[in-house]
Order: sequence, then structure tokens, then C-alpha cells
Amino acid sequence: MPWIAAAVLVGSAYTANEARKSRRSAEEQQRQALQQQAADAEKMRGELAAQTAAYSQQAASLESQAQTARLAYDQQKTAYEQNKLDMEKKASEVQAAADAERRKAAAAEASALKARTRGGRRSLLSQERLTPELGVTSTQLGSGMMM
Repeated sequence: MPWIAAAVLVGSAYTANEARKSRRSAEEQQRQALQQQAADAEKMRGELAAQTAAYSQQAASLESQAQTARLAYDQQKTAYEQNKLDMEKKASEVQAAADAERRKAAAAEASALKARTRGGRRSLLSQERLTPELGVTSTQLGSGMMM
């Protein structure tokens, strides 16, 4: 029996030793898994930070482009409004000049019509009166008729 007791003791010691090895191996694997997990998390944080920085840079670039576009639009709008005001002013000036020309032509036509319809002032119809620098020739009467 002593052999059996010794065999049981050796078997128990062997099993305990294997259990210890297994536990240490499991602890080591768990430690390595935690380290790998921490390294992966750190790597992911770095990638996320890089991606966030890239997005921030893109956002800043887009904001700059939008600001430039806003400024260009404002300048074009101001130039358009100025051109519109200039064109309206020029159109009113042209209209005023055309109105003045029409009034002048109407006044001249009314004056000529009045002169033609008034019989007592026939001298105004004489062509010689309209061009006094030529004078009255001896072959013409005062009305411009030939003798």
C-alpha cells in the first residue's frame, strides 16, 4: 500500500503542477489579450484622431471656400446694383433729352403752323427772311417768286 499512497501522492502532485501550469498559461494569455486589446484601442484612437483632424481640415477648407463665394457674390451684387442705378440714370437722362427734343420739335412745328395760318404776317414765310445773309435779289419778289 505504500506504493499506492505514493502513486496517489505523485499523481496528485502532477495534477496540481499541471493545474498550476494551466492557470499560469491562462493568466499569461489573458494578460497578452488585454495588452493586445489596449494596443488596438490606442491604435483606433489614433486613427480616429487623424480622421477627425482630416474632417476638421476639410470643414475649414469648405468654410473658406464658402466665405470666398459669399464675398464674390456680395461684390457682384453691389456691382450689379451700381450698374442698374447707372443704367436707370442714363435711361432717365436719355428720356429727358428725347422729351426736350420732342417739345422743341413740337414748338417749332406749332410756330411754323401758326406762321402759315396767320395771313397778316406773310413776310415770315419769305425764304429770304429765313436766310437774311443772302438778301433779296432783284429777280425775285419778297415771297421768293421769280419775276
